[in-house]
Amino acid sequence: MESNSSKKPDLTLSPRVKELLDLESRFTVGGFDPMPYFFEKGQGSLLWDVDGKEYIDFIGMFSAVNTGHCHPYIQEALVEQLKKVTLINLASHNSTFGPFARRLCVRFGYDKVIAMTSGTEAADTACKIARSWGINQKHIPANDCIILGVGDSYHGLSSGVWNLMNSNPLRSTKYGLDSKIQMNTNPSTGELLEYLDLEKMRSCLQEHKHRVAAVIMECIHGYSRDVNDEARYARGVYELCKSMNILFIADEVRQGAGKTGKFFSFQHLGDDVKPDIVTMGKSITGGFYPQSFIMGMDTVMASVGPYEMASTYGFTPLAITAANATIDVIDRENLVERAVHLGYLWRKTVESWQHPLVNYVAQVGADSNLILREVQPSRVAALCMHRGLFVYPKANGIRLSFAMNMPDEVLLKGAAILKSCLDDIDNYGSIEGELTRLKTV
Repeated sequence: MESNSSKKPDLTLSPRVKELLDLESRFTVGGFDPMPYFFEKGQGSLLWDVDGKEYIDFIGMFSAVNTGHCHPYIQEALVEQLKKVTLINLASHNSTFGPFARRLCVRFGYDKVIAMTSGTEAADTACKIARSWGINQKHIPANDCIILGVGDSYHGLSSGVWNLMNSNPLRSTKYGLDSKIQMNTNPSTGELLEYLDLEKMRSCLQEHKHRVAAVIMECIHGYSRDVNDEARYARGVYELCKSMNILFIADEVRQGAGKTGKFFSFQHLGDDVKPDIVTMGKSITGGFYPQSFIMGMDTVMASVGPYEMASTYGFTPLAITAANATIDVIDRENLVERAVHLGYLWRKTVESWQHPLVNYVAQVGADSNLILREVQPSRVAALCMHRGLFVYPKANGIRLSFAMNMPDEVLLKGAAILKSCLDDIDNYGSIEGELTRLKTV
């Protein structure tokens, strides 16, 4: 790295970006804590902001655009559908939904599909189905029936599923949402059911198996040095569930649609692993349309009746068109295999740096986390922004997610920018755009 004696000029945001940031601050609430990018155009793995500056996208909307921005095949299919009709739902039938549901069921060996809009809705609906099964088939008293999550899984921020994620004091103090029916802690002790700690889950299930309807989890998180540790843990949870008559729900909203080098991340656990319920969303529609699906066997799905689970914008013609076209693209372009290749290229490149600020690279398929040391990840991410690379900081590193069709040369160019930022980070004073509040997940 260069000497600290030659400090570079402070980096600032453009007037247009500052204007837009001010408008959001004045007139909006909620959302996450985003980096100050304002994008107007995207194509493949490239983005352009309001000032016309080009960026390489190393986030892919957290796996919502696994097929890249504005994939022409999906785009053309959506445009053709837009010319016909956009919304047919609920009070009538949609001629495209049945054939698409059959496509999913035949391909993955399930019996029934429900369509919702967001990934959060998918997780919430899966838990709702599991509770019905637990109460009516496992005969758990309704007031005792619980759903368990595991530490560090992300399922969304709705009232129902927020409690399945790591404890947040705002849940109880600000919103009064501490749940007694869905949690990722041991009901007896309040201790977090930590991801990768199989003994904590075993002890909890052995004590509460008669009242647990299901365990829901993201099987592969992609944060470990060795992803096999994650696969072994997730398989262990699955086997515990099978041995205790507890449903296993695989939340594949983020890590599905090919991102990890398998169509679903639970497929890393072994060919004999088959979750009772699978949720999917985000990139199942290629980033063109908000849609999620829940698959399950008749044993858990058949009891769902009318007016119990539905969404106004679930299984619209646009949604089904986008999902069909996205699966076509994944298959025709061999993107699952391509994700594996990109992941190996990325890991090999980063490890070749032997960089003093890199602790390790976690990677599975085209999903990655770069774990850093002795540097503030938010400073690195801000410098990347100023140099044309879109990444997002975590508390201990950089969150990364590559489109599965990213060209090798684009990945290597982005990697070179990231390395240059690590090399140069100590030579800057103020880097405008640095985040101050970071989540660990």
